[in-house]
Amino acid sequence: MSQDKEVYLQPSELCDFDQHPEIRRKALELTSDCQSEKDRFQNIFAFVKELLYGLEDWDVRASETLSKGWGMCSGKTNLLVAMLRSVGIPARYRVFRIKGEIKLWEWAIKSKELSQLLGTAPLQQNHVDCEVWLGAWLNCDPSRDTPLERGMLTLGIPLEREPLADESGRIYTFLSSFDKWAKERQQKRRFRDNRDEIFTIVNERFQQIRALGKGGYGIEAI
Repeated sequence: MSQDKEVYLQPSELCDFDQHPEIRRKALELTSDCQSEKDRFQNIFAFVKELLYGLEDWDVRASETLSKGWGMCSGKTNLLVAMLRSVGIPARYRVFRIKGEIKLWEWAIKSKELSQLLGTAPLQQNHVDCEVWLGAWLNCDPSRDTPLERGMLTLGIPLEREPLADESGRIYTFLSSFDKWAKERQQKRRFRDNRDEIFTIVNERFQQIRALGKGGYGIEAI
């Protein structure tokens, strides 16, 4: 492997596979029958993608995401990077701004209480996903689980994210470690008080959207 890829195999405070052997243990379990690096990637990616998506803090350790079994785009991407690196597959973070996901926001906060706490939907949002080296850098986004995506489609909520360029015309920033970025983003969180209460309510709404995708609720119930 070329030396410039070594930086994409290193642990960090948040990408903590060096401190938590269960991350590598799980990655090895998922890839025990794989014959190629591509197959190993696909098995690890599928596992992380199907962990439930939920609203939470930005600066969550990979070990915590694995332990609790769910996460936000940043948490799930960080776990994916950690698991890939733990078995020698280079991976890096891709951070960028996207156009606000207005329809998903409106469904997620469809209550008077949350509307008062969170206000109107943001016009722009941050997003984090992953690039993996498989002979070339390939993008992959593990953030939303399939049941949530199916529920979103049932409700007519778009799955596509629309990237936005910054003032210089740049869209993506690639990071070997996103620790600093995640901690700075956490300090800028839109809501600082009652976070656990807000997370709980919004994540219950996501569960309802998943259930709708499985045929568990009628639209009028949501």
